[in-house]
Amino acid sequence: MMKKVFRIAGIFLGYLLTTVVALFCFILLVCLILVYGPSEDAGDLFVRSCQETSALKFLPYWFLPADTVDDILGKNEKPAAAPIADTSGSFSVPLKFDPADMEDLSEEDRAEMTASAEENTTYGEPYIEEVNEGIYKGMIMIVPDPSRVVIGTLPSYSEGGVGKLLSKFIEDYGAIGGTNAGGFYDPGGRGLGGCPDGMVIEDGNIRYGADKVYKNVIGFNADHRLMLGDWTPSQAIAEGVVSAVSFYDGLVLVKDGVPQQGLNSGVNPRTAIGQREDGTVLLLVIEGRHAGSLGATADDLRDIFVRYGAVNASMLDGGTSAVMFFRGEQVTRGSNLLGMRYLPTAMLVLPAEDDKLAVMEED
Repeated sequence: MMKKVFRIAGIFLGYLLTTVVALFCFILLVCLILVYGPSEDAGDLFVRSCQETSALKFLPYWFLPADTVDDILGKNEKPAAAPIADTSGSFSVPLKFDPADMEDLSEEDRAEMTASAEENTTYGEPYIEEVNEGIYKGMIMIVPDPSRVVIGTLPSYSEGGVGKLLSKFIEDYGAIGGTNAGGFYDPGGRGLGGCPDGMVIEDGNIRYGADKVYKNVIGFNADHRLMLGDWTPSQAIAEGVVSAVSFYDGLVLVKDGVPQQGLNSGVNPRTAIGQREDGTVLLLVIEGRHAGSLGATADDLRDIFVRYGAVNASMLDGGTSAVMFFRGEQVTRGSNLLGMRYLPTAMLVLPAEDDKLAVMEED
């Protein structure tokens, strides 16, 4: 009986080993075709795509000399970032007024003031739309009221700390949806999300970051305008930033209404953020690394934001962290085989004030 069991186990292990070897050979063949095939662009795309990951940076060096890899990566020159992406005066925050201000007004003036306030404080509800271009697909969340977009943070940050799942961020903040946000320390793709790889600013205070310039800072000022730039944390605050994250490997996609050129990125899962001239915030997640969606380039993201009318847009952290939730559901498929990753920060969309009051009354 035992001989039969061992025989069956041996056959099974033999099939398994054969399958693994065949799969490895297939992946090796694909890599060789990409690197040494007739298309130089395909080889460059392969190198850049691997270099944008945490766990596969080593792979191009299996097939190409280090000098060649470095030369390809040298083509990815990051566009010079202006000190600030300014949309000053292009949209206004909700009008606030004290009812006491109306005491000495005539009935007609009161009605006019009330109507003006309602017009300036009424926004449509956030909603999502599918983005599907054949080789990639994802979701874009459209948030008409920029004041409802906040950056979720952890109570504390440290190299040995553990972050939160996006679903936990949403639960803790009472949000209706959100995406991942800033980059984090992630050696070999095994980071626990408790240590940002860049700055974190919350309520005008530096929550994490040294006194040095961080690339690709993404944040909001007190008027809920999207701010993009390369700053030290103190410089960002001096520019008016009250909440921010950063993603060193990210790229600015649209700056002051100008679509950026020469982005030269690889194909990967992506998360990005943009803002229209009227203040509407756009949160985008593109799925990747599966048959239904290989992933997108930075140029693909730029074109999507241009189509949706963004005047400023930038990449957030992507890869296996890229995920979107909306109204209690995960609406994009993650690329991490082990499930959602732990994150240090999140872009969250809060419920409207009326919804908050309703929940408080129910409690």
